[in-house]
Amino acid sequence: MNFKFQTKLNMVFTCVIVFAIASFSVFVHIHIFRRLQDESINNSRQICMKVSENVDTYVEKMDDITKKMISDPTLLHFLREIKTNRGSLDDYESLIRERKIADAVSNAITLTSFPYVNVYIYSENGDFQFVYNQDNSNFQKAFSSEENKEKLRNKKLVIYANKEQDEKKSSISFIRAFYDVSGNRYGYIEVQSSYKKLNEICDLNNAANVVILNESNEVVYPPKDISEEKERMLQDQLLQESEGVFRSDSLMNFSTISEYSGLQVFIRYPMQVLYSSVNLLQRTTMLFLIVICIVTIVMMFLFTRMLVKPLRDLRDSVRAVTYENMGVQYSNTDNNEIMDLKDAFQEILDNLKVSTEREIASNKAETSARLAALQAQISPHFIHNVLYSISISAREKRTEDVCSMCKQLSDMLRYTVNSNAHRVRLGEEIKCITNYLALQKQYYEDFLQYEIVVSREAEAMDIPRLSILPFVENAIQHAFEGCKPPYNICVSANVQDQKWRISIRDNGKGFDPGKIQEINDRMKADRLTVDVNSDDGNMPGLGGLGILNSLLRLNLFFENGIKFEIKNNVDSPGTEIYLEGDILCVEDEVN
Repeated sequence: MNFKFQTKLNMVFTCVIVFAIASFSVFVHIHIFRRLQDESINNSRQICMKVSENVDTYVEKMDDITKKMISDPTLLHFLREIKTNRGSLDDYESLIRERKIADAVSNAITLTSFPYVNVYIYSENGDFQFVYNQDNSNFQKAFSSEENKEKLRNKKLVIYANKEQDEKKSSISFIRAFYDVSGNRYGYIEVQSSYKKLNEICDLNNAANVVILNESNEVVYPPKDISEEKERMLQDQLLQESEGVFRSDSLMNFSTISEYSGLQVFIRYPMQVLYSSVNLLQRTTMLFLIVICIVTIVMMFLFTRMLVKPLRDLRDSVRAVTYENMGVQYSNTDNNEIMDLKDAFQEILDNLKVSTEREIASNKAETSARLAALQAQISPHFIHNVLYSISISAREKRTEDVCSMCKQLSDMLRYTVNSNAHRVRLGEEIKCITNYLALQKQYYEDFLQYEIVVSREAEAMDIPRLSILPFVENAIQHAFEGCKPPYNICVSANVQDQKWRISIRDNGKGFDPGKIQEINDRMKADRLTVDVNSDDGNMPGLGGLGILNSLLRLNLFFENGIKFEIKNNVDSPGTEIYLEGDILCVEDEVN
């Protein structure tokens, strides 16, 4: 495709700019954004490990409380006494025992950072219970699990999470068994805490969700109670990977297993949150690159426009050149090359003007000579045909017909030999055609029927003299050869929708399709010329006085502004010749 110079420059520079920015974007994405994503993953993994360490610290401190209590000799003494002496104590003795136990429990938790915990002490057979602070124990629920019983028998810590729908009511318990040095078990202690401390540890400012599972794959955190189905789905999803980093759906999961408590900490980041800073930087970078690209393209467009502006000004000056003013009006002297080009154009135009004036003078002389020659051709041919018809009538002694024919011939000769009138009204041409057909009817008698329908608007049109008559004459001379009478000719002319239309129809033998194609090809190929020495008597309209002759004169007169169509009738024998032109073209020619 042939593009303008500025368009080519813009396309080339735009491709270069886009390629450079695209290459830079790929480089930044591979070597910067991916590293930032890896750093985000590493930071999140460190956060997961830190949360796991804090959870371990919390569990360890809570376990320290249980260890202090199970190692307290006072508490062990009372539990041993309760186990060996099953007798009941009076109210005073029970009060003294509970005070001493409360003092031991208070001393155990006073020096810790969790002074607001609930403590429950149970004897081995369960007939004794001590409550420190609120009475909301989880021991029975935890003890109902065989796995927890086995842990207590093995002197291990049991961590039990009691989750409620209301998070404020949820609690987490740390349970151990009392054993002496001989391995005898005397009871159990439960240290219960709210989720306040765990919430503080697992609070990541809503950036991620923290999930903690115990060794039995039960959800310890979050504290809110969830349905069994959701809890099972959560466990199955999180346990696909035991530890490390893995992706599930649109979440990035980080997992760490505590060495001390065995709790497994999962931190679940939504992808858009995990990479929020990277995505923000990426969007900002892309926006910056797009702005840079747009600004660069705009500046490039302005630069190329400034570059080609002198050429465009010179082009506009050349386009403004007319025949009356063949001078390049360009006054920019900043560019010497453009001024040299302007001088070269001006020299070409000066030479062209001289050549054009000579060509116009030659064409005028040639056109005048051609019109005179064409008209001189038509007149002898027409007179020969009419005189032949008059001689036949005189030989048959039809005096009135001879007089009428002479009158009609006189009118026609007056019309045809008027060399000063190359342009006539269509009404005058129609009157000549009427006289011609009347003369021919004298010869053919009833075998010839003709009809002429012309509107008043059409009669006022200007046309070349004797430009329509040859079509009618060819129909009389050639169309009816070998055809049975009657012979019908219809001539119509009208003006409608700012166009004039003339039609000549006959019921003769018609044109050979090859001849029609030949005439149409010569019309379309702009090779409409007349061989004045040619005379084909077999087919109408191919000689020097036929259709091409008339079409040449009409084209010269209307400056190739006519539409011509020749076709054989479909449903009946004969041919129709159709001419059409724009009425405005006629008015311009008249003016």
